[in-house]
Amino acid sequence: MAKEYYELLGVSEDASQDEIKKAYRKKAKKYHPDSNSETADEEKFKKINKAYDVLSDEDKRKKYDRFGKEGVEGHAGRGQRRAASNFQDIFEEIFGGGSRRRKSRGKDLKITTTVSLEEAYKGVEKTVKVSRNTKCDACSGSGAENGNTTTCSKCNGQGRIRTIERSVFGRKQVVKECPECNGTGQIPEEACKECSGDGIKEEEDKISFEVPAGIQDGQRLRLEGKGHENRKGRSGDLYVFVTVEEHESLERRGSDLYTAKKIGVGDAALGCEIKVQHPEGEIEVDVPSGTQPGQVLRVSGKGMPERFGNGDLYIKVDVDIPEEISEKEREVFEGLRRKPESSKSFFESVKDFIN
Repeated sequence: MAKEYYELLGVSEDASQDEIKKAYRKKAKKYHPDSNSETADEEKFKKINKAYDVLSDEDKRKKYDRFGKEGVEGHAGRGQRRAASNFQDIFEEIFGGGSRRRKSRGKDLKITTTVSLEEAYKGVEKTVKVSRNTKCDACSGSGAENGNTTTCSKCNGQGRIRTIERSVFGRKQVVKECPECNGTGQIPEEACKECSGDGIKEEEDKISFEVPAGIQDGQRLRLEGKGHENRKGRSGDLYVFVTVEEHESLERRGSDLYTAKKIGVGDAALGCEIKVQHPEGEIEVDVPSGTQPGQVLRVSGKGMPERFGNGDLYIKVDVDIPEEISEKEREVFEGLRRKPESSKSFFESVKDFIN
């Protein structure tokens, strides 16, 4: 039975994953070469990393328990990537996830807009009004009257300050945006009168964008850089959530369209041409002779646009059977009543009778 990796982490051979993870955290903190500790040991740290890589992966652990190191040598891929992710999570807990400097960015905005089915079919340009933070024109975002600034004394012009925080793993160094200068490293000598020194003003802005043909109800569009602006760094993004209105006679199911149309008995028997509502306007569709009540006709390529063409249009045919008929009509229908031995449908009989 292999024991070296368990001994490196200081756990028993039947230790749970939670116990293994806790033990690794403790060892990593103790031996990490950047920990500025007297016990820092790069070689020892590499060994406990290898031990954790194997024991934190159930498949690798089983092979190790059975075959020792030979059973896990050279194994990379998904388990190793997962372990690397675990290492990163643990290092951030121990040494502070804020130690890596991130570029400042404005906040994102979210809005909703509504389009008709016709607009969703063809695509449309929309213009919306949004309230967003933009750089003050008067001071060009510096927050200073006449543009005159001085170096921030709190961060010495770095825009970031380092602090030491305590956690369950001890002290850790965290880098944060300087609250005095909002990360710019500069302080206005005199605050801008237009923005009170913020460098940012909230203004109503008109933004135009294209809604693509075939857009789905609830689909999200991302407009890069159209969110709140930032004094230092790039702007946030604007996310537009699109609602497609219901149509009075067309139902959308994915990229296909569905509708229903009533026709008379004679039209069903003989066939006819009908006009159907469509996002392009009314279109003409041929109804073949002998069409049965409830039959669904398919018109290829007349559905909603999609990546590789268009969906289809489906038309359910409802045959309008009159509730009241005249004596003459009754005689006609009696003559068309299907005989038990007849294989012809009612509509085939109507067609034969008329012809």
